[in-house]
Amino acid sequence: MEDAVTNYPLTVLIAGMGGQGVVLAGDTLAEAALLAGLNVKKSEIHGLSRRFGSVSCQVRIGRDLYSPLRGHGGVSTILSFEGYEGLKHLPFLQTDGVALMNRLWSKPGALTPAEATAPSCVNDKRIEWFEGTALTHQAECPRSLNFFMLGVLSARLSIDAGAWQEALENLLSKRSLDVNREMFSAGRRVAAAHLAALTGRPAPAVSAARVVPRPALIKHRVSEQTVGTAVNGVG
Repeated sequence: MEDAVTNYPLTVLIAGMGGQGVVLAGDTLAEAALLAGLNVKKSEIHGLSRRFGSVSCQVRIGRDLYSPLRGHGGVSTILSFEGYEGLKHLPFLQTDGVALMNRLWSKPGALTPAEATAPSCVNDKRIEWFEGTALTHQAECPRSLNFFMLGVLSARLSIDAGAWQEALENLLSKRSLDVNREMFSAGRRVAAAHLAALTGRPAPAVSAARVVPRPALIKHRVSEQTVGTAVNGVG
């Protein structure tokens, strides 16, 4: 599955709920790709982006691109911030694609029985689960979930770390930059360890610089022990 997300051109579909920062994550991915010298096309569906509404965007990256959208079976990678939203978009994923999903279940309707189990497609072999919600809550910055998951995606793409860092600096305010940059780096570390666990090989080098936070930001750090727990917890 690694090759499915590192070959260009590729299409990334980012899915989640209103308030999770789906559109900002897509903007950051597009900005990083542009800074890396790649062509980019981006589309968004955010008419329902009120809090907890369904939101998605597609970012196409490569040399020769002719359309901002791919239909069913045309998406290389799904990056989902919520379980049901990710499963809903699985028909868009290529047979050899990969879905990087945050393990969060928000019931899509008030009438859904509390004891209802996850859909059967939750066991799709193309899905890789990450404990983004648990880790960002432990780090006391749950609003940075989008950047944690974007870090997970970044470890699978051949976009230079410098382009990612510049994209973060271009799009984030000074007030939110340090925390979101740290959670982005944490996501990269978790993804690198996850890939190593899948392949049985040593963790690949992740070139994103490890951010040394100011004392006021120490509580936002995700410890190495936590990273190990997250890797062991993904399904």
